Amino acid sequence: MTIGVYDFSRAPDAAEWLALEESARIALVAEAHRRSRASVGGNEEAHASIHVVVEDRLAMGHTAVVAAYDRCRATGVDRHNAIHALASVVTNHMVAVLESHAGFDQATADRDFEAIDPERWKPKKKLTP
Repeated sequence: MTIGVYDFSRAPDAAEWLALEESARIALVAEAHRRSRASVGGNEEAHASIHVVVEDRLAMGHTAVVAAYDRCRATGVDRHNAIHALASVVTNHMVAVLESHAGFDQATADRDFEAIDPERWKPKKKLTP
């Protein structure tokens, strides 16, 4: 069985997800955003690519990423926003590598995953009159 549709509200089967070519994973995530009309910022492919990095880390069982994800979900953050919380760390570290021309520091990234504040990623409550 292969993944035909990606739904960011449910974790894909890890083995099936990782068996897909990266370009197929990116295409599935991009399509899910189009279907749901979820915001992707200025670049759909870049947005989908970062989602894939996070999904890959979750599927591989990367300890710090899974722990941060679980912490977000346990406090009521929906799965899509939890992915975005994790993606914020990935993005910050990608930019740091590009700007500093230094290597990626996994230990620092893991600390940043541990420092994610789930409250920041919960939907804002609307005040009712």
